[in-house]
Amino acid sequence: MDIHKLLRNQLNNIVPSDLQEDPSIQSFIKAVNGSYWSFEKEKGSKSPALKETEKVYNEMLGKQEYGNKVKQQSSLNLCKCSGDADQDYLPVNREKKNDLPFNAKYIDRQIAHCKAEIKEKETVQFLKTLLENLQSGILVVDSNNNILYLNQYLCDMQNINSYPDLMTGKNIDGYINHTQVLFKDGASYGNRIIEVMSHKKSVAHEMLETVDSRFFERDYTPIFAENECIGHLWKFTDVTESIKDKNLLKQSEERKSIIINSSFHAIVTVNINGRITFWNNQAEVIFGWKKEEVLEKKLDEIIIPEKHGDGHKQRLRYFKDAGKGFILNRQIEFRAINNNGREFPAEISIIPLEQNGEVFFCCFIKDISEQKKTEIKLKVQEEKYRNILANMNLGLIEVDNNEIIQFANQSFADMSGFEINELIGLNASKTFLFAEGIERLNSKIELRKKGISDVYQIPVKNKKGELRWWAVGGAPNYDDKGRLVGSIGIHLDITEQKRMEAELEKERLKAEEASKAKEAFLANMSHEIRTPLNGIIGFLRELKRQNLTPLQRQYVERSALASKHLLSIISDVLDISKIEAGEMSLETEDFIFENVISNVVNVLDPLAKKKSLELIIEISKDVHSVLKGDIVRLQQILFNLVGNSLKFTSKGQILLKCEVLRNAESWQRLQISVTDSGIGMDQGYAKKIFNKFSQENIAISRKFGGTGLGMAITKELIHLMNGEINVKTEKGTGTTVSFVVDLEKGDVQGIKKIKNEIDVDISGLNVLLVEDNGINRMVANNSLRHFNCLVTEAVNGIEAIEILKTKSFDVILMDLQMPEMDGIEATKKIRKDLKLQTPIIAFTANAFKSEIDKCKKAGMDDYITKPYEEFDLIETICMNIKNSNFVNNSMGEKEKRNDF
Repeated sequence: MDIHKLLRNQLNNIVPSDLQEDPSIQSFIKAVNGSYWSFEKEKGSKSPALKETEKVYNEMLGKQEYGNKVKQQSSLNLCKCSGDADQDYLPVNREKKNDLPFNAKYIDRQIAHCKAEIKEKETVQFLKTLLENLQSGILVVDSNNNILYLNQYLCDMQNINSYPDLMTGKNIDGYINHTQVLFKDGASYGNRIIEVMSHKKSVAHEMLETVDSRFFERDYTPIFAENECIGHLWKFTDVTESIKDKNLLKQSEERKSIIINSSFHAIVTVNINGRITFWNNQAEVIFGWKKEEVLEKKLDEIIIPEKHGDGHKQRLRYFKDAGKGFILNRQIEFRAINNNGREFPAEISIIPLEQNGEVFFCCFIKDISEQKKTEIKLKVQEEKYRNILANMNLGLIEVDNNEIIQFANQSFADMSGFEINELIGLNASKTFLFAEGIERLNSKIELRKKGISDVYQIPVKNKKGELRWWAVGGAPNYDDKGRLVGSIGIHLDITEQKRMEAELEKERLKAEEASKAKEAFLANMSHEIRTPLNGIIGFLRELKRQNLTPLQRQYVERSALASKHLLSIISDVLDISKIEAGEMSLETEDFIFENVISNVVNVLDPLAKKKSLELIIEISKDVHSVLKGDIVRLQQILFNLVGNSLKFTSKGQILLKCEVLRNAESWQRLQISVTDSGIGMDQGYAKKIFNKFSQENIAISRKFGGTGLGMAITKELIHLMNGEINVKTEKGTGTTVSFVVDLEKGDVQGIKKIKNEIDVDISGLNVLLVEDNGINRMVANNSLRHFNCLVTEAVNGIEAIEILKTKSFDVILMDLQMPEMDGIEATKKIRKDLKLQTPIIAFTANAFKSEIDKCKKAGMDDYITKPYEEFDLIETICMNIKNSNFVNNSMGEKEKRNDF
């Protein structure tokens, strides 16, 4: 048995050699030998009792030299001592009490026996000292499961609050019950102790974990004497730090493995013979070989094409011989091969390493197939762009920070009239720019210093001194260290474009003048037509108040209908003109949808009945009762669509249908359609139906009349509402026109109340009527006098100002177009010169936004368009007069389109 050096020394110093050979002692020494590596050398000492006995023995032997007398007395003394110490000796002592040799031999045997007992006690004490100094907990149990010994170290490590001597002799069950609470699986801990002792077989390196995360290693050795188990030896070692170190090492190894296997490079190690010893996951991905397929195989047989294998072997031999290699510690490219035999470009770095005197190579390999493809593409792109730069129509130059040309392409040379070699070294700004352009270029140079690029146009001169225009895209130019070294400019000759722009500007001005002329023409036309029409409608209104015969009343009503038809035609022309000029705008107000439909039906149903047509209304119950939108324009759309169906349908029916396509929380998408059984049209013409002044043929135009503007206006109004309109038709069968619009959901509380009757008393209202046309003065005078107003007339602005200098009025009605001084100029003078704030209401024959803006700017308060309804005139006056004495009942808000 291999005994530890320190233990061997102590055994040789303390335990006799014959005792060391004792089988029971050897079993014990073997049990503690494995864990005892550090202890203090025990210094043995001889027992004082042994020394004293030897001294007595030596003195007695000396006394034999004395005479018989002394021998006799000594024999008696020895006999007496022997009798006191050993009762078995007394019978013999009586017979041979005077036999000195006999007594001497007996005493010699007693001395030898005493020495053996002393040595045995010394051995036991030595073993106890040895066990106390072990860095492990020791527990010795006899065959009856009683504790023979446990050391202090065991008590400390297992939190036993008792002295070892106090636990000696107690049954091991108490020890188990006390210590099992320390361990995570306490029940298994105790059961395992009983199980192991019952089997009486050695157990090593059992691992126990405590509840406070410590780790104990437990070993068990049965103690045998003469083939009989006489006891049990348990050893407990605290291996917490060792376990932590192992876990840290394991974690470190795992992290290293994760890092290596997560690398984008294949990592391969080979030994000095070129055989693979490590192969990471990326190597499997790149080369297709599994790790177990390549370990211990030669690298050149796995990843190096056969034609390059000899070179690899040669370099390996050179390293063996010279200890160096020209490809080591460098990044080089080579041709690799995968498990399918496909060659591909790769990049490798080989690093020689040495560990424990053994040299090996760590190879970092990267598949650069995509990189090579990119390089090839980049090379092709570079070549392409090089050709583009050389041949493109854009002139390219590079200048340094002093504006000295460093590079120019052929296109720039052609633009400037110079040769390329003539351009290099020239100062660009001094060569090409006029004096005023140099200052502008200096501001561009400052931008380049700030890293700003921009595009600008600038006049230049070429080699011949001719004026040219260049569009220049300038950008800062930096070197590879990020320092500004100049600018890069891309130039385009836009001389021809500039010429065209000048011509286009002339044409734009002409178009604007034409547009203004068109607007002026429409305004004049509107004025010239509406002015007499205003008189016609006004006189017809006055005739209705007279006592007429039935025939006369019929004539008046027919005349009124004809005048309103003429007015609608004029209104269509003005509406389309407003739309084209971008002056048409929509208002948003709450309205009851069913009321809008009812208003249209109430007006058009008598016409339908007159033609024996059935006008059917279908409104989905899902339509929200109150919606938001432009009620006037929505009604105008419906009047146009249903009116068209009435015009082109002679029998059958007309269906006005409304359904909900989408019902959101705050809005609805409605589809409103009008279907008739009229004459229909060709589907090809349906696409042209929205063109202005368009009808299918002259015969239809003559038969049914109309200007051809209704559908054009309808489409534009729907587009203003962000809606879409669609037409489906069949010749001789009928037509369906539908449109889709999104309308917000409204609130019934927001609906404006509309007054249908004039219920105000403006009697005594003092009105100044400024109107050059006698007919229109008469019409307005009749209406005002009908309501008992006091009217003063003026025929132009000059006359009105003179009257206002001497007389005050409650309201002024001012025509716009008058001789000598028009209404705009007169209003300005009233506001500026006379300092009057009397409400001024404009009489205008057109409602263009530009005209209304002029009125507002001049200081007018409101306007009314001729021809006007008497209701609108009185309501407008009531809204603007400031003297509340003339108003007995509130008129509410004015229900008309008002841009003020």
